[in-house]
Amino acid sequence: MKDIRLIASDMDHTLLTEASELPPGFHDYVEALNQAGIVFVAASGRSTFTLRSMFPAGGPGLAYIGDNGGTVTHDGETLFESLLPSSDYQEMIALTHEQTAGIPIICGVDAGYVATAHREHEDFLRTFYSELVFVDDLTAITPNADKFTVYFPEGNAQELCERLYRPRYDDDFSVTIGGSVWVDIMNQGVTKGTALRVLASRLGLRPEQMMAFGDTFNDIEMLDEVYFSYAVSNAVDAVREAARFSTGSNDEYGVLTVIKELLAGRRDS
Repeated sequence: MKDIRLIASDMDHTLLTEASELPPGFHDYVEALNQAGIVFVAASGRSTFTLRSMFPAGGPGLAYIGDNGGTVTHDGETLFESLLPSSDYQEMIALTHEQTAGIPIICGVDAGYVATAHREHEDFLRTFYSELVFVDDLTAITPNADKFTVYFPEGNAQELCERLYRPRYDDDFSVTIGGSVWVDIMNQGVTKGTALRVLASRLGLRPEQMMAFGDTFNDIEMLDEVYFSYAVSNAVDAVREAARFSTGSNDEYGVLTVIKELLAGRRDS
């Protein structure tokens, strides 16, 4: 691992604990990675504005893959952004209302937009959207958005994704599952993997110079882009099968354990 120059990690259920907290002192370890010439990439279904609030330092040592690859940012520069046509996400809102009990969210580049009727979920949603706007009628707005998502409080996202959203949208969009409560839809070809490819091209990196961590289905393409691919022990089976290596769970600070080992190896060499 002596040639590692980039480490990308999913956030929820991977780097973050089940209490949605970073491992203790994690920002200090990001700085140590930067001092060692390693870029840290926050790669998430969360929007870029939320990732920036979690990792505000910015600069060349930090990059953000937001909305499952809908936006890629490094050193203050947007390297990639893929906006959904408003007519498409409005059709997805209509389908969601007609056939599910899910809560549709327009993932704008500046904020997440939710119908006022769902304000009862505000505390939970603000965990994922540092900027959250409630509107009376979600079908009456057309903000620039790089992702459409549906929150399923009952935890049946995978079943509805396979039964409803994939058959309807898989041919024309990138449809993925962000854990048990999220179905995410981006433009065709948009994944964390393609986003990481954009970063690797900008930084001139090969797969063996990159490391990535994940836990669920929307992380698999990212793991496929790197040689040092890790599944946390709480990962779904598909991720454990996709990854070359494994580490402890999010609550056991598995990502930080590997980072510590990497930094220790750099000091000893």
